[in-house]
Amino acid sequence: MTRLFQTLIVFTFFASSILSQQNDINRYVSVTFDDLPMNTKYFEDGNQWIEQTQKLLNTIKTYNIPAIGFVNEYKLYVNDVLDSTRLKALQLWVDADLELGNHTFSHPDYHNTENEEFFADIIKGEKITKELLSQKNKKLEFFRHPYLHTGNSLEKKKALEDFLKEHNYTIAPVSIDNGEWIYARAYENAYNKNDLELMKQIGSEYVSYMIDKTIYFENQSVKLFGREIKQILLVHANMINADYFNELAEELLKRNYAFISLKEALTDTAYKTEDTFIGRGGISWLHRWSYTRKVDKNFYAGEPEVPKSILDIAEVESE
Repeated sequence: MTRLFQTLIVFTFFASSILSQQNDINRYVSVTFDDLPMNTKYFEDGNQWIEQTQKLLNTIKTYNIPAIGFVNEYKLYVNDVLDSTRLKALQLWVDADLELGNHTFSHPDYHNTENEEFFADIIKGEKITKELLSQKNKKLEFFRHPYLHTGNSLEKKKALEDFLKEHNYTIAPVSIDNGEWIYARAYENAYNKNDLELMKQIGSEYVSYMIDKTIYFENQSVKLFGREIKQILLVHANMINADYFNELAEELLKRNYAFISLKEALTDTAYKTEDTFIGRGGISWLHRWSYTRKVDKNFYAGEPEVPKSILDIAEVESE
């Protein structure tokens, strides 16, 4: 046996051992869906929303995922009239005994909106959601920032935090941020062209990309906290998840993830970490905390990016 061959055997053994140890870790993730009832470029018919929502909820039920969906109530209206079929799509989440959160009424960008106008949009966005949750004796507890924009100055950031606290909202942070929305747009563009093979290709690449992102943020949490935190995953209620979230769920299970509620994820002390990030981007809280701690820029290296091929299909210039 040559020395090179012996070295290869030893390397393979240790690589396999490390991989095995990683997969033996008990991991936890809360799955959160934004832009309910439906984030779609082409579907206008509420019956299509119902169909896509039911497919997504079937996966959530199959994998016993205590998901939460964040609602933009403006989507329930067509020409300023409440649409019964779109409302039914949202009702399905409540019927499935899932949580709902407030994502504002019209999804404005806080960075480009006057404070009082933005606060009014939050209040406007809770009316129907509160009524639906009351059917299950539940309260509206969580708020998710549109675009994950939390304030581009410390004063603006604190103003929103104070408003949310006064109105009994808990902020829903995100640890696993990603470019899922780009894959979703590419997928719908392929659907619009009736290109089934391209849809399949995009769906497969989407699942691989999301697992790569998950692994990246697992490692980021270890770098920052010395351990893997309870993760909070951001995705959207859209066609690609209606068709492929089952495959993504399977891959997460292979990594020993247990699906937990947002409330349980927030029991992780990591989410009490100071966040003074006031940059323009909407980024993972893991990166907000690292900016707050002023870590070395090398910390951010290696984050998976959406490939140009998907950007081109999505007709998006960059993430």
